[in-house]
Amino acid sequence: MIAVVSDLHSNIEALTAVRARMKELGVTRVFCLGDVIGYGPSPVQCLEFAMSEFEFTLMGNHEWAILNEAIGFNPVARRAVGWHKKALDPSLGSGPDRERVWKWLAEMPLTMAHGKYLFVHASPSNPTDEYLLRSDVDEVMRRLSPKLERAFEHTRWVTMVGHTHFPGVITEDAEYLTPEDLGFTYEIPDDRRCIVNVGSVGQPRDRDNRSCFVTLDRGRVSFHRVEYDIEKTYKKVLETGELDRSLGERLLVGM
Repeated sequence: MIAVVSDLHSNIEALTAVRARMKELGVTRVFCLGDVIGYGPSPVQCLEFAMSEFEFTLMGNHEWAILNEAIGFNPVARRAVGWHKKALDPSLGSGPDRERVWKWLAEMPLTMAHGKYLFVHASPSNPTDEYLLRSDVDEVMRRLSPKLERAFEHTRWVTMVGHTHFPGVITEDAEYLTPEDLGFTYEIPDDRRCIVNVGSVGQPRDRDNRSCFVTLDRGRVSFHRVEYDIEKTYKKVLETGELDRSLGERLLVGM
Protein backbone atom coordinates (compact mmCIF):
# COMPACT_ATOMS: atom_id res chain seq x y z
CA MET A 1 0.00 0.00 0.00
CA ILE A 2 1.19 3.51 -0.88
CA ALA A 3 0.60 6.59 1.27
CA VAL A 4 0.76 10.12 -0.11
CA VAL A 5 1.41 13.11 2.14
CA SER A 6 1.83 16.84 1.58
CA ASP A 7 2.31 20.10 3.42
CA LEU A 8 4.04 18.79 6.55
CA HIS A 9 5.10 22.34 7.38
CA SER A 10 7.73 21.60 10.00
CA ASN A 11 5.25 19.89 12.30
CA ILE A 12 7.08 16.85 13.64
CA GLU A 13 4.34 15.93 16.12
CA ALA A 14 1.81 15.62 13.30
CA LEU A 15 4.27 13.77 11.08
CA THR A 16 5.15 11.26 13.79
CA ALA A 17 1.48 10.53 14.50
CA VAL A 18 0.75 10.09 10.79
CA ARG A 19 3.67 7.70 10.34
CA ALA A 20 2.40 5.60 13.24
CA ARG A 21 -1.02 5.35 11.61
CA MET A 22 0.58 4.35 8.32
CA LYS A 23 2.35 1.46 10.03
CA GLU A 24 -0.99 0.30 11.48
CA LEU A 25 -2.44 0.34 7.96
CA GLY A 26 0.44 -1.65 6.49
CA VAL A 27 1.83 1.14 4.31
CA THR A 28 5.05 0.09 2.61
CA ARG A 29 5.84 3.16 0.46
CA VAL A 30 5.38 6.88 1.18
CA PHE A 31 5.37 9.65 -1.44
CA CYS A 32 5.57 13.31 -0.39
CA LEU A 33 4.25 16.20 -2.48
CA GLY A 34 6.34 18.90 -0.88
CA ASP A 35 6.26 21.72 1.66
CA VAL A 36 8.09 19.68 4.25
CA ILE A 37 9.19 23.04 5.68
CA GLY A 38 7.50 26.39 6.19
CA TYR A 39 5.37 27.80 9.03
CA GLY A 40 6.19 25.32 11.80
CA PRO A 41 8.84 24.96 14.53
CA SER A 42 10.69 21.76 13.49
CA PRO A 43 12.12 22.19 9.96
CA VAL A 44 15.34 20.21 10.51
CA GLN A 45 13.59 17.23 12.12
CA CYS A 46 10.98 17.08 9.36
CA LEU A 47 13.56 17.26 6.59
CA GLU A 48 15.63 14.52 8.17
CA PHE A 49 12.49 12.42 8.52
CA ALA A 50 11.56 12.98 4.86
CA MET A 51 15.05 12.11 3.67
CA SER A 52 15.03 8.79 5.52
CA GLU A 53 11.38 7.70 5.28
CA PHE A 54 9.93 8.86 1.96
CA GLU A 55 10.49 7.26 -1.42
CA PHE A 56 10.45 10.70 -3.01
CA THR A 57 9.75 14.26 -1.92
CA LEU A 58 8.74 16.94 -4.41
CA MET A 59 9.61 20.62 -4.24
CA GLY A 60 6.85 22.76 -2.80
CA ASN A 61 6.62 26.52 -2.85
CA HIS A 62 8.22 26.75 0.61
CA GLU A 63 11.24 24.73 -0.48
CA TRP A 64 11.51 26.92 -3.57
CA ALA A 65 11.25 30.06 -1.43
CA ILE A 66 14.02 29.04 0.94
CA LEU A 67 16.31 28.28 -2.00
CA ASN A 68 15.40 31.41 -3.97
CA GLU A 69 13.09 34.14 -2.67
CA ALA A 70 9.73 34.22 -0.86
CA ILE A 71 7.86 35.90 -3.73
CA GLY A 72 4.14 36.36 -3.10
CA PHE A 73 4.35 35.26 0.54
CA ASN A 74 2.52 37.21 3.22
CA PRO A 75 4.66 38.77 5.99
CA VAL A 76 4.02 35.95 8.47
CA ALA A 77 4.97 33.23 5.98
CA ARG A 78 7.98 35.24 4.75
CA ARG A 79 9.27 35.63 8.29
CA ALA A 80 8.98 31.87 8.81
CA VAL A 81 10.91 31.23 5.58
CA GLY A 82 13.67 33.51 6.84
CA TRP A 83 13.86 31.67 10.17
CA HIS A 84 14.01 28.29 8.45
CA LYS A 85 16.68 29.52 6.07
CA LYS A 86 18.88 30.56 9.00
CA ALA A 87 18.52 27.04 10.38
CA LEU A 88 19.37 25.29 7.10
CA ASP A 89 21.46 27.40 4.71
CA PRO A 90 25.18 26.43 4.96
CA SER A 91 26.17 29.98 3.98
CA LEU A 92 24.42 31.34 7.08
CA GLY A 93 25.86 29.05 9.71
CA SER A 94 27.38 25.71 10.51
CA GLY A 95 25.81 22.57 11.84
CA PRO A 96 25.63 18.83 11.32
CA ASP A 97 24.68 17.81 7.80
CA ARG A 98 23.75 21.32 6.63
CA GLU A 99 25.50 20.77 3.31
CA ARG A 100 23.83 17.39 2.79
CA VAL A 101 20.33 18.67 3.61
CA TRP A 102 20.76 21.80 1.46
CA LYS A 103 21.93 19.72 -1.50
CA TRP A 104 18.92 17.43 -1.08
CA LEU A 105 16.59 20.44 -1.05
CA ALA A 106 18.15 21.86 -4.22
CA GLU A 107 17.75 18.55 -6.06
CA MET A 108 14.06 18.00 -5.26
CA PRO A 109 12.07 17.15 -8.41
CA LEU A 110 9.06 19.23 -9.40
CA THR A 111 6.93 16.32 -10.59
CA MET A 112 6.94 12.54 -10.47
CA ALA A 113 5.03 9.92 -12.44
CA HIS A 114 4.10 6.44 -11.25
CA GLY A 115 2.18 4.45 -13.83
CA LYS A 116 -0.84 6.56 -14.83
CA TYR A 117 -0.52 8.68 -11.67
CA LEU A 118 1.09 12.12 -11.78
CA PHE A 119 2.33 13.68 -8.54
CA VAL A 120 2.89 17.44 -8.14
CA HIS A 121 2.81 19.89 -5.26
CA ALA A 122 0.36 22.43 -6.68
CA SER A 123 -0.72 21.88 -10.29
CA PRO A 124 0.73 20.16 -13.37
CA SER A 125 0.59 23.54 -15.14
CA ASN A 126 2.60 25.27 -12.40
CA PRO A 127 4.06 22.66 -10.05
CA THR A 128 4.92 24.88 -7.09
CA ASP A 129 2.53 27.84 -7.11
CA GLU A 130 -0.86 27.34 -8.76
CA TYR A 131 -3.87 26.77 -6.49
CA LEU A 132 -6.59 24.36 -7.68
CA LEU A 133 -9.58 25.44 -5.64
CA ARG A 134 -13.21 24.54 -5.16
CA SER A 135 -14.05 27.93 -6.66
CA ASP A 136 -12.50 26.71 -9.92
CA VAL A 137 -15.39 24.27 -10.26
CA ASP A 138 -18.83 25.53 -11.36
CA GLU A 139 -20.87 22.63 -10.00
CA VAL A 140 -24.17 24.11 -11.19
CA MET A 141 -23.16 24.56 -14.83
CA ARG A 142 -20.75 21.61 -14.65
CA ARG A 143 -17.82 23.64 -15.94
CA LEU A 144 -14.16 23.78 -15.04
CA SER A 145 -12.15 26.97 -14.93
CA PRO A 146 -9.51 27.42 -17.67
CA LYS A 147 -6.91 26.72 -14.98
CA LEU A 148 -8.46 23.34 -14.21
CA GLU A 149 -8.93 22.56 -17.90
CA ARG A 150 -5.18 23.02 -18.34
CA ALA A 151 -4.52 20.79 -15.35
CA PHE A 152 -6.67 18.04 -16.83
CA GLU A 153 -4.81 18.31 -20.13
CA HIS A 154 -1.76 17.07 -18.21
CA THR A 155 -3.69 14.34 -16.39
CA ARG A 156 -3.66 10.88 -17.94
CA TRP A 157 -5.79 9.36 -15.21
CA VAL A 158 -5.07 10.73 -11.72
CA THR A 159 -3.06 13.78 -10.66
CA MET A 160 -2.34 14.03 -6.95
CA VAL A 161 -1.73 17.48 -5.46
CA GLY A 162 -1.48 19.33 -2.15
CA HIS A 163 -0.75 23.06 -1.65
CA THR A 164 -4.28 24.25 -0.74
CA HIS A 165 -4.45 22.19 2.49
CA PHE A 166 -8.03 21.24 1.54
CA PRO A 167 -8.49 17.51 0.83
CA GLY A 168 -10.90 16.36 -1.86
CA VAL A 169 -11.44 15.08 -5.38
CA ILE A 170 -12.07 17.15 -8.51
CA THR A 171 -13.50 15.16 -11.41
CA GLU A 172 -13.31 16.00 -15.09
CA ASP A 173 -17.13 16.13 -14.95
CA ALA A 174 -16.82 19.26 -12.79
CA GLU A 175 -17.58 17.81 -9.38
CA TYR A 176 -15.78 18.77 -6.19
CA LEU A 177 -16.07 15.99 -3.63
CA THR A 178 -14.89 16.35 -0.03
CA PRO A 179 -13.73 13.32 1.96
CA GLU A 180 -17.01 13.52 3.88
CA ASP A 181 -18.98 13.49 0.60
CA LEU A 182 -17.11 10.32 -0.36
CA GLY A 183 -17.32 8.52 2.95
CA PHE A 184 -13.51 8.95 2.98
CA THR A 185 -13.03 6.49 0.10
CA TYR A 186 -13.06 7.08 -3.65
CA GLU A 187 -13.04 4.30 -6.22
CA ILE A 188 -11.39 5.88 -9.27
CA PRO A 189 -13.32 5.05 -12.46
CA ASP A 190 -11.14 3.37 -15.08
CA ASP A 191 -12.40 5.65 -17.85
CA ARG A 192 -12.56 9.02 -16.08
CA ARG A 193 -9.86 11.44 -14.93
CA CYS A 194 -9.61 13.16 -11.56
CA ILE A 195 -7.38 15.39 -9.46
CA VAL A 196 -6.97 14.34 -5.83
CA ASN A 197 -5.88 16.79 -3.17
CA VAL A 198 -4.33 14.80 -0.34
CA GLY A 199 -4.76 17.55 2.28
CA SER A 200 -2.15 18.62 4.81
CA VAL A 201 -0.30 16.72 7.50
CA GLY A 202 1.06 19.74 9.33
CA GLN A 203 -1.41 22.58 8.85
CA PRO A 204 -4.98 21.51 7.90
CA ARG A 205 -7.24 24.35 6.79
CA ASP A 206 -10.62 22.67 6.31
CA ARG A 207 -11.72 23.34 9.91
CA ASP A 208 -10.66 19.85 10.98
CA ASN A 209 -7.47 20.17 13.02
CA ARG A 210 -6.48 16.52 12.55
CA SER A 211 -3.68 15.69 10.11
CA CYS A 212 -4.75 14.40 6.71
CA PHE A 213 -3.15 12.01 4.23
CA VAL A 214 -4.30 9.44 1.67
CA THR A 215 -3.54 5.85 0.80
CA LEU A 216 -3.63 4.29 -2.66
CA ASP A 217 -4.60 0.67 -3.12
CA ARG A 218 -5.59 -0.75 -6.52
CA GLY A 219 -7.42 2.31 -7.80
CA ARG A 220 -8.94 3.20 -4.44
CA VAL A 221 -8.08 6.47 -2.69
CA SER A 222 -8.75 6.53 1.04
CA PHE A 223 -8.55 9.69 3.15
CA HIS A 224 -7.28 9.40 6.73
CA ARG A 225 -7.47 11.86 9.63
CA VAL A 226 -5.09 11.56 12.57
CA GLU A 227 -5.07 13.33 15.92
CA TYR A 228 -1.74 14.56 17.27
CA ASP A 229 -0.39 16.66 20.15
CA ILE A 230 -1.38 20.07 18.79
CA GLU A 231 -0.73 21.82 22.10
CA LYS A 232 2.90 20.67 22.01
CA THR A 233 3.41 22.06 18.52
CA TYR A 234 1.65 25.28 19.47
CA LYS A 235 3.97 25.77 22.46
CA LYS A 236 7.03 25.08 20.31
CA VAL A 237 5.90 27.80 17.88
CA LEU A 238 5.78 30.30 20.75
CA GLU A 239 9.11 29.14 22.16
CA THR A 240 10.96 29.94 18.93
CA GLY A 241 10.55 33.65 19.59
CA GLU A 242 10.63 34.09 15.82
CA LEU A 243 7.48 32.48 14.41
CA ASP A 244 4.23 34.44 14.63
CA ARG A 245 1.88 33.06 17.29
CA SER A 246 -0.90 32.89 14.68
CA LEU A 247 0.95 29.94 13.13
CA GLY A 248 0.31 28.02 16.33
CA GLU A 249 -3.18 29.31 16.91
CA ARG A 250 -4.43 28.24 13.49
CA LEU A 251 -3.40 24.65 14.24
CA LEU A 252 -5.84 24.57 17.15
CA VAL A 253 -8.83 25.29 14.90
CA GLY A 254 -7.68 23.70 11.66
CA MET A 255 -7.87 26.75 9.41
